[in-house]
Amino acid sequence: MTIDVFLTSHPVADDDVRGRTVVVVDVLRASSTIITALHHGARAVVPVPDMEEAGKIASNMDPATYLLGGERKGDKIEGYHLGNSPLEYDEATVTGRTVILNTTNGTRALARAHGAAHLTVGAFLNAQAVVDDIRARGLDTTLVCAGHRDHVALEDTLCAGLLLHLLWDGERPDTLSDTAHIALTQYQQDAGRLQDVLHHGSHARALADKGYADDVTYAFQQDVLPVVPTYIDNRLVLRS
Repeated sequence: MTIDVFLTSHPVADDDVRGRTVVVVDVLRASSTIITALHHGARAVVPVPDMEEAGKIASNMDPATYLLGGERKGDKIEGYHLGNSPLEYDEATVTGRTVILNTTNGTRALARAHGAAHLTVGAFLNAQAVVDDIRARGLDTTLVCAGHRDHVALEDTLCAGLLLHLLWDGERPDTLSDTAHIALTQYQQDAGRLQDVLHHGSHARALADKGYADDVTYAFQQDVLPVVPTYIDNRLVLRS
């Protein structure tokens, strides 16, 4: 099994994902929101790259069956039911509903990776479950960090490094790609003070300054939601 890492999703092309397991990582916050919504009983999460696509899908659905969720510049989109705070996606709100989700980074990364043989979503919240899923699939694998506005996001890189660390049982393969080396090395260097490093990342600080500090703390928890969102028929559902 070969493993590759993209530190942002911008350069991802069809040939990079075809025939592979792909894990999209957007810790702050789309991945954490998707994982939480499905864990709390959402029927599905439909990731879309923009507001126009979200509106088209919603127009063909019974209003009682869906919720529009998403953000621009970190804040809820006007007219949407929910933003991109995972804490909004509690059981009482999402059970039995389909969430149409539109975010700046994460859902666009998913759109770029939709041609994968197996597409899923990873974060600190479900790290071990994702690693178990990768092993069970047995395919060559690509980790796609969503990044933040086409720049590298520290939290996504460190999460990718954690996934590699778990996948390789803390060992370092003889050969690995340059980007996998960067992610794994950075994680192993920072593992002893991971929470402090994560909270001092620029994206984490920006969200905290906007009033989303609780989202940041929540998203940095490890292995508290052992679920694996799986992309099937243009939507993410829980793996059966």
